[in-house]
Amino acid sequence: MENRKDNFISTLFSVVGIIVMIVGFALISSAITGCKSTISTQQYQAEFEKAAPLETLPPYTGEKQVVQLATLNVNKELWESFPELREKRLGMGVSNRIIENFETTNRFIYAEEKEAIVNQMLDAWEKDAQGLGDGKTKIKMEGIALPKFIVYAEIYDFSVSYAEKYDKGKLQKTNTTIIGIQIRMVNVDNSQYIVASGQGTSTQIGEGYFKNPSMSFDQSTVGIATQRALEVATMNLMKRMSTNGW
Repeated sequence: MENRKDNFISTLFSVVGIIVMIVGFALISSAITGCKSTISTQQYQAEFEKAAPLETLPPYTGEKQVVQLATLNVNKELWESFPELREKRLGMGVSNRIIENFETTNRFIYAEEKEAIVNQMLDAWEKDAQGLGDGKTKIKMEGIALPKFIVYAEIYDFSVSYAEKYDKGKLQKTNTTIIGIQIRMVNVDNSQYIVASGQGTSTQIGEGYFKNPSMSFDQSTVGIATQRALEVATMNLMKRMSTNGW
């Protein structure tokens, strides 16, 4: 009787042990696959890189000033680290967004037609991408009037990260873009200038803009992050213009 009891207890503990091992392996496997990822990005965002949307600006009723959008630049380190930035369609997308955000403020008119502005900024963009830029801005005074302000824009921060995660048993690929854009506005009358910066972040499910040639700039993480960065930079610029009485 004792032997049967001992055998039963021994068998019971063996079964329980096997179950515990199976559950343990399952949990470990789940933890490993759930944490599977590629490069991730952590980014500090300064207070000056944050602001309310442009729509919150009070209506502008003053005289519109003539503005010349001169160049769109990328600092040398980013050119070397992210060859994707050299794509013409990205330069065109950013240039268009700068113009559109300025139009939203209702404060400016341009010394050139929109197409001419974009082409001029893209020319400088392509020369820098090919290493042909001389670092000097050549302003073309072909517009309706001499500009009151000249605007320079620079991408000072950029990163793209990809990750994989399991959600309800399905593998999802995500891509995150972070972009920082600085705008410098120079007063032609006295050469004084105002600098304003903004940073934008966007995450989407899928491969992303640089791995999908047919993806629209406006719907990509790059386009969304660019818009968010420019909204912040433009908002900060408008505040500083008001503070300086421009």
